[in-house]
Amino acid sequence: MKDLWFFLRLFKPYRLWLLAGLILSLLTALASIALLGLSGWFICAAAVAGVLAPDGVAVTFNFMQPAAQIRALAIIRTLARYGERLLTHEATFRVLAKIRCWFFAKMIPLAPGRLAMQRSGDLLNRMTGDIDALDALYLRLLAPLAVALLASLALTAFIGAYSPLLATLLMGMLLIAAVFVPWLFNRLGNKGAEQESEYTAEFKGRQIEILQGFNDLSAFQAYNRFKDRLLTVSEKLLIVQADNERLASLSAASMQVLAQLTVIIMVIVGASLMERQTLSGPVVALLVFAILALFEWLNPLAQATQMLGKTRNAARRIRTLAESEPAIGEPSNARPLPPGNRLALEQVSFRYRQDGDWVLQHIDLSLAEGDKIAISGPSGAGKSTLLHLLMRFFDPQQGRILLDGVDISQIRSERLLSRMALLSQRSHLFNGSIRDNLLLGDREADDGELMDAIKLAGLSAMLSRLPAGIDTLVGEQGAKVSGGEARRIALARVYLKNAPILLLDEPTEGLDAETEDDVLSALQQISENKTLLMVTHRAAGFRLAQRVYRMEAGELIEV
Repeated sequence: MKDLWFFLRLFKPYRLWLLAGLILSLLTALASIALLGLSGWFICAAAVAGVLAPDGVAVTFNFMQPAAQIRALAIIRTLARYGERLLTHEATFRVLAKIRCWFFAKMIPLAPGRLAMQRSGDLLNRMTGDIDALDALYLRLLAPLAVALLASLALTAFIGAYSPLLATLLMGMLLIAAVFVPWLFNRLGNKGAEQESEYTAEFKGRQIEILQGFNDLSAFQAYNRFKDRLLTVSEKLLIVQADNERLASLSAASMQVLAQLTVIIMVIVGASLMERQTLSGPVVALLVFAILALFEWLNPLAQATQMLGKTRNAARRIRTLAESEPAIGEPSNARPLPPGNRLALEQVSFRYRQDGDWVLQHIDLSLAEGDKIAISGPSGAGKSTLLHLLMRFFDPQQGRILLDGVDISQIRSERLLSRMALLSQRSHLFNGSIRDNLLLGDREADDGELMDAIKLAGLSAMLSRLPAGIDTLVGEQGAKVSGGEARRIALARVYLKNAPILLLDEPTEGLDAETEDDVLSALQQISENKTLLMVTHRAAGFRLAQRVYRMEAGELIEV
């Protein structure tokens, strides 16, 4: 339960909203109980008056007052219900918004190093589905539990004023219905609720994988295999959901049985008290109908506690990721950026896990200002990892990386990255206009600078064909532009940043020969008087380099 208590602290800024919603919920419950109880008394009293009157018994019965009270309670219940829904849901939405902002703030230090080890589908599900599951903490658990407890105490005290025996019997039945039954179904449903949360997360993750990789899966005829795995998870999820629904139905039926059993007990004992003239018939009707109304507020408790495991599992998944240690730590006493841009790697070794294999081993490399080198090698040799270390996405376990003689671990990340520009084979395009994506390189760039970047990147012909020109939307992840056009937009963005150190990670991967030649020509202009380190396995890129190295099994060899 400590994970749930942890998130309850985030509710604190909205405690007045939550308290107001709770008060209106209680008012709604009390008005409902009073309305049904008074209605029962009114009907029974009117019937008794009607039966006695024909026998010549003088009966005085005020029809107007209880009728007015019933109408007033109906209005109070309606208004309180509306206000309760408004306040409780507004409070819940505000709390969920705060949790999302808190979670996103926790993710920023984990990017990109730690988050790179997470499946994108699982990360998305934690940011959406798991956080949404926390709405049950207040709406379906805390508020209903508090209302049921307070309403039960109020009704028990009210009945105790008429008959301590009936109040004692009611208290015993309430302990079974509001304590034992929810506890029992929590124990029975805990495993299934957690499994439903886990299978839902896995299902969404696999679903996103298929959607993102549909083209590749189709090209390699692997779609059916991935689809079968998704369907297997789907079948497991459906089985668990069906089991949970059966258990929920059983819990609802149990509460209904207890409600009817309580009513039967109250009627039998009430009839006995009527015979001894301790209670009148209308009063017994009032108490019985009030008890029926109370059980309507107790019914959701068993199902809510049954699915508590789902909420608890969601809270644990969110908290586990949010409290992960970042891949790097910012220096407490940061050094200022040095004036020069010389890069040096001294005996650098790195692995992603403490028990994993070494990805890089004893790398020594020196780049003076203006040097241009290329690194080739097979996939998985560690080429991209070397670039990630230079950008300090990770810190090496051994050795150090120096910028003009200063260890980059002593420089704040945002300052270090101001000296570097990255062009990769998967440079991300955001769902905005071409202008929006270019301004990521320099948000202060004017139209003249944007046009220079567009011309250099070879985008002028493309923009001339577009009605909206530079304000054309590129779509989600650049879906509305071709791969070559997306690479050119990223290239123009690199030009606008005008960083002294260029890091190129397979910049021409997937491009045809003509587009590759254009991109390399543009890079040759951009990299003039700049330090350049390029990772590539295409020989065409070597024309930008003064020296070429080969990466094999984590070791760097000059060729």
